[in-house]
Amino acid sequence: MTAVDDVAFVDFDEIERWRAEGKAHALLDVRERGEYALGQIPGSCPLPRGLIEICLERLVPWKDVPLVLYSNGNLRSVLAARTCLRLGYRDVRVLAGGIQQWAADGRSPAYGVNVIGKTFGEKLSVTDQVQQLTPDEVAALTEAGGTLIFDARTSREHAKGHIPGAYHVPGGELVSTVFGAGIDRTDRTAPIIVHCAGRTRSIVGAYLLRQAGFDNVFALRNGTMAWVMSGRELETEHRPWTGSEPGSEGTARSAGFARDFVTGTHAFPLAASELPAPGDGREPCYIIDVRLVEEFTAGHIPGAISCPAGQLANAVDEQIAVRDALLVCYSGTETRARIGAGLLARIGYRRVAWLAGGLAEWSGPVDAGDPNAYLDDLAFSGPDVQTIDGDGLSELLRDGTGMLIDVRRSSEYALSHIPRSVWIPRGDLERRIGAHATADTRLVVASDRELRSTLAAKTLLELGHRNVSVLAGGVNEWISSGRAVEEGLDGADVSLAEAKEDAELVARRPRLLERNRDDMVRYLDWEERLGEELLANAKAGGSAEPGEDHG
Repeated sequence: MTAVDDVAFVDFDEIERWRAEGKAHALLDVRERGEYALGQIPGSCPLPRGLIEICLERLVPWKDVPLVLYSNGNLRSVLAARTCLRLGYRDVRVLAGGIQQWAADGRSPAYGVNVIGKTFGEKLSVTDQVQQLTPDEVAALTEAGGTLIFDARTSREHAKGHIPGAYHVPGGELVSTVFGAGIDRTDRTAPIIVHCAGRTRSIVGAYLLRQAGFDNVFALRNGTMAWVMSGRELETEHRPWTGSEPGSEGTARSAGFARDFVTGTHAFPLAASELPAPGDGREPCYIIDVRLVEEFTAGHIPGAISCPAGQLANAVDEQIAVRDALLVCYSGTETRARIGAGLLARIGYRRVAWLAGGLAEWSGPVDAGDPNAYLDDLAFSGPDVQTIDGDGLSELLRDGTGMLIDVRRSSEYALSHIPRSVWIPRGDLERRIGAHATADTRLVVASDRELRSTLAAKTLLELGHRNVSVLAGGVNEWISSGRAVEEGLDGADVSLAEAKEDAELVARRPRLLERNRDDMVRYLDWEERLGEELLANAKAGGSAEPGEDHG
């Protein structure tokens, strides 16, 4: 390991040794999320440099856990490392040469997001633990009658479009829902279809039901994407499950399934009194609330991550940066927590537990608020940062006497931005600003509210720009006041492919960023290739288990 100024460097051989030893660390990709999705180092976690001050302390709450940062080369990762050091992290290193050097050494980047969980889903497919049906086969079953279709995604995704007749039942609730409906596990006349947008959550949902003893269960192959590509329409009417709620028998059967589901895995029960807390000197520990988001919002353990059980394979990768930390799932009772812990153990995480007795055994404080409520408590203002209101910005833009810089993510910019703004992501400001402005240019910086824009304004001031302001209330307040915004990527130096990949799974997208047929085919082919690689690895004498080198 070498050092330049205040920043230490490390080579990838050292990281591989840490992975083999199970040494807790975080490998963070500090590029934009779209860049990460188009090609990343396997086992890394995305944290765009522009979000470090906002997200790092929730992503890695332990200041003594080693952080390794990388970008394309060294520039952004060195700047990011200095930010981490200012935040009090004690062991911060930069991967020498970034992903470019890593790839030049003969390694292949991974495409996509949530690769660890998606690989698990494909393993279930290639090992025939879940059967999949094509849209034509599902349509034929539904026309025959007696078929139950469940959409295992989030409520927002369900409302955007689902298979006609599908009930919305999040994946983590499928077993209790079907048990509560009194469906006979051996009934071959009433097939159950599970679907999502693509593959992973439908496969995992069907797998849970099959593990619970329902053998007439199938996943819709390639989900709503395949349904649309087959020439069929999606339904947008919200269809919540209206069947019977689980009675005492259904609840008991669900609890029994959950007990069986963790049997034989390395997941273990953990008493509330044994939960490690940040700063107590014990091992790093993520506390994962696997209930529905509305339950989390009503009251949760302080510092807990919200990731409903049905979303674990598709979302938890980006919330757990320290892959070898202890992961503790909890729910109201132990049922969903055991299911979550069983899934994480099967996905390949090494240290997994569930909270014994459930939330009822927790005697500590309880927080309320949605998963992003912490943003309301953040503030980065200071006496050196000026603000400008919407009227002032409108006048400045009309007169052409200044420049508006939007420092949000490319997908946010594409969804809605102020006319005549220029997109420069906050994490790449130092490298790009020189192509757009001199030290004397009148600059206004905007983000959704004022968090990223204030941080960006401070960076510009440190770079020597003398006339910098932040848009008060950000783009959100601009929109709420009725002022005009535009969709699209005009004013943004970013590829359409990167902007599409930057969009979150459940985020609203402008038409420009919607996946077209080619995008869908490419995405689904990628997911299926994960399974093919597992089989090829197994035939070559390796392991078909995902996650063993998740590091």
